[in-house]
Amino acid sequence: MKRSLLLAFLLLFVSGFIFSFDFGVDLDQKFEIENDLFTSDTSLTPWSSFEIGKNVSAYLSGILTLRYISFYNDDFSNGDLIFIPELSRFSLICRINEKMSLEAGRMEFSDAINFTASGLFDGIRFKVELPAGSLGISVLLTGFLYKETASIVMTGRDAADYAVPFDGKNYDYYRASNRMLMSARWDMPLKLPKTEDSTLSADLLTQFDLNNDDDFLNSQYGSVLLEFYPKDMLRVTGGLLFGTMQNSQGLGTAFGFLARCKTDIPFTKAADLISVTAKATYGSTDNGFNSYQPVSGVSQGFVFEGTLSALASLSVDYNIKITDSFFSECAFRYFISTFDNSDNNLYGGEFWASLAWQPFEELLVYLGGGVFLPGMGNVYPKDTDVMWKVIIGVTLSF
Repeated sequence: MKRSLLLAFLLLFVSGFIFSFDFGVDLDQKFEIENDLFTSDTSLTPWSSFEIGKNVSAYLSGILTLRYISFYNDDFSNGDLIFIPELSRFSLICRINEKMSLEAGRMEFSDAINFTASGLFDGIRFKVELPAGSLGISVLLTGFLYKETASIVMTGRDAADYAVPFDGKNYDYYRASNRMLMSARWDMPLKLPKTEDSTLSADLLTQFDLNNDDDFLNSQYGSVLLEFYPKDMLRVTGGLLFGTMQNSQGLGTAFGFLARCKTDIPFTKAADLISVTAKATYGSTDNGFNSYQPVSGVSQGFVFEGTLSALASLSVDYNIKITDSFFSECAFRYFISTFDNSDNNLYGGEFWASLAWQPFEELLVYLGGGVFLPGMGNVYPKDTDVMWKVIIGVTLSF
């Protein structure tokens, strides 16, 4: 009897605090085929979200991946099978009042122009809505992230650690480079003449190397982004970046810019969108620095794996909704090295196309493929093979 009363009390107590609870599971199967490598990823992503009281909400998700890797010149039966567990997004959000909130856990983060840091980070974030916009302050850590997801390669030591693959057993090669980020970001709406929904964003970000290694790198970044709509179908974006970096050899500086124009195509009846983007970063060549070093080394191409470090690119992207369930994308990107002033600074061009089919919300089938042509540039030797990649994916949501 006492146990029944206790259970009834606990249920009433919990129901007074938890107003909603939701959960689900995503099952992903992806095959990736490139020049000499075959990779199969089978991933299970359980997630849940719930509210505690009126002002606290939580989200928890994880990724369990079974990866199979084999090279073409090997017997496929002798490939490597690896189990990779990840804690994905895990955050607790407390709404202090209508204008202030505090978030803690593993959360999505990006700098204003998405050049320096993007993805999941561990830490806390405070946001406040002010009359002239919103202010966000974040303190973040990277050392507990899975290194292939985080892609943090800022020094030679980072590159050496990243190059050693995680085998599913030795967790010394699991974690990303250990760094701390502190960021302050301001977002505010603007009223520009003859425009609608204009936004100005600016942030300051500083990064501290916590690896306790002689090959250290600390860095600071400031960026500003302006987005405005001069016409209903036209969106224009411009951004600037300035950075400083310090290592055992001294101080370096870096600059970057972003320019993008995105619009619907007015003379077609289809639901399509075209975007033209130019971006580049430049670094000093003094005291051992020769390029801008982002925190997150995100590949700038689908096949080409170069990051924004000492890179300029020009891209054209076209997206179209063919039917209610079919979507297609094609893109061309050209990459240029800004490493120095030599004549051989053209990496080459990349073509990519994809098709997605989503007959209903719980099912998505994806096919994409592309080539990178080093022969369109002069950095690689003339006999360098064309690089190519094909991706096939299926996602089921339960």
